[in-house]
Amino acid sequence: MYKNHILFFVTAFFLSCASLPNSTAKLSKSVIDEGDAMHQLNISLVNQLFTERRARLNNFITNKYTPAIIKKYQNLLPADVDYKKELPNIIEAIIPVINKKRDSLQDLLLNQQQKIISGLNTNFISYAKATSSLQNIINSAVKIKDAEESALSAINQLTGNKLNFKEIESKMDSLLNKTGLGMGKLLNVEQIIK
Repeated sequence: MYKNHILFFVTAFFLSCASLPNSTAKLSKSVIDEGDAMHQLNISLVNQLFTERRARLNNFITNKYTPAIIKKYQNLLPADVDYKKELPNIIEAIIPVINKKRDSLQDLLLNQQQKIISGLNTNFISYAKATSSLQNIINSAVKIKDAEESALSAINQLTGNKLNFKEIESKMDSLLNKTGLGMGKLLNVEQIIK
């Protein structure tokens, strides 16, 4: 009798476990791999965006800012100065100003790029931890399902397929529902008596 009760509860436990197909673990792994690839793509896109921004900045400095600053310095020269003769000195004086402006803007772009990448990496670390936990749970559930199938197969072999597990599960669910309703009624009666 004791062995029958243990068999009954073991069977009930296995039947009550959530059922996951084995392909769920492979599918979730594929989703995780896709998330990893998307993170790398995001990093590449940010790097490409800032490479293009730096190129546009250099183009602006070379083609617009430098000529404008040279013209500004030319206008500051007295009228009697031959600017063509003094052009090398003018350029030598303004190159540090241009370089300082370029470096300042490049640093600003670099800081923005690093902030964005840092945010992406922080978010990805959270994502990776969550998906790793989810993958471990799914792998465990699949292992439990496989163990359940093995145990049910072994029980069927031992009993010669004389046990109908679906019928047992249905009766247990019915019994648990009735017990729950009965306990609810008993609690109501207890409340009335108090």
